[in-house]
Amino acid sequence: MAGYNKGDSYEEIIFSLLKTRGLIVPDSNRGGAGNAPDIVFLHNLQANNLEVKLDLKADYGQKMLRWSNNIWSWCKEDDLMFSLYEEIGILDIIKRKEIIPNRYSIHQEELTVEHKKQDQKRFADTLEIGLHALYGFYESRNCYYIQVGGYGFYHLKEDILSLGTQQFDCKMQLRLRAKTIHSNPVYKYGFYAVLKVKGKPQKSLFDIEEKGGRVFPPLI
Repeated sequence: MAGYNKGDSYEEIIFSLLKTRGLIVPDSNRGGAGNAPDIVFLHNLQANNLEVKLDLKADYGQKMLRWSNNIWSWCKEDDLMFSLYEEIGILDIIKRKEIIPNRYSIHQEELTVEHKKQDQKRFADTLEIGLHALYGFYESRNCYYIQVGGYGFYHLKEDILSLGTQQFDCKMQLRLRAKTIHSNPVYKYGFYAVLKVKGKPQKSLFDIEEKGGRVFPPLI
């Protein structure tokens, strides 16, 4: 939970800075870990959604997979990240690996540490993907702006408010991992997909925190 708590604390900082300037929709709250937008800010009295990330190391949605009857599927298909992963075609990528995971094909009580290591080695992968899927995902949530700690305030697919912001433009990486949930018993591990930023974008001219010589975005 430590990573989540740091991200949540950063979101609270950004929320407070916007609220101090009267740029938060009255009676609105932060999205936190839920499916609601992280923050809803005001520009010319109109509400706009804002994504907030602590830094470039933050995950862009981790999802767990399962295997049954030779088919990989998502453990949950009812959250917002599902549509993004479906657009990327992650299940097709995993299917092409032709893995029969020990975790699901061997009885739990017979699984060994070696079985687990085999799954981790065979499932692990890293693939570079385009940003179009990420932009489309946020567009579907009516979110066009993002604040990234240490880098500043950007627009995503487009600068719909004509603020003069730079686009959050960097490479994204899909990571596949068979990750330990609990060290004991051995079978307590799962298969996950997560999106991460690869490389570093050019730092923005704008920053809600006004750090590193960056100025507050022209929201007022």
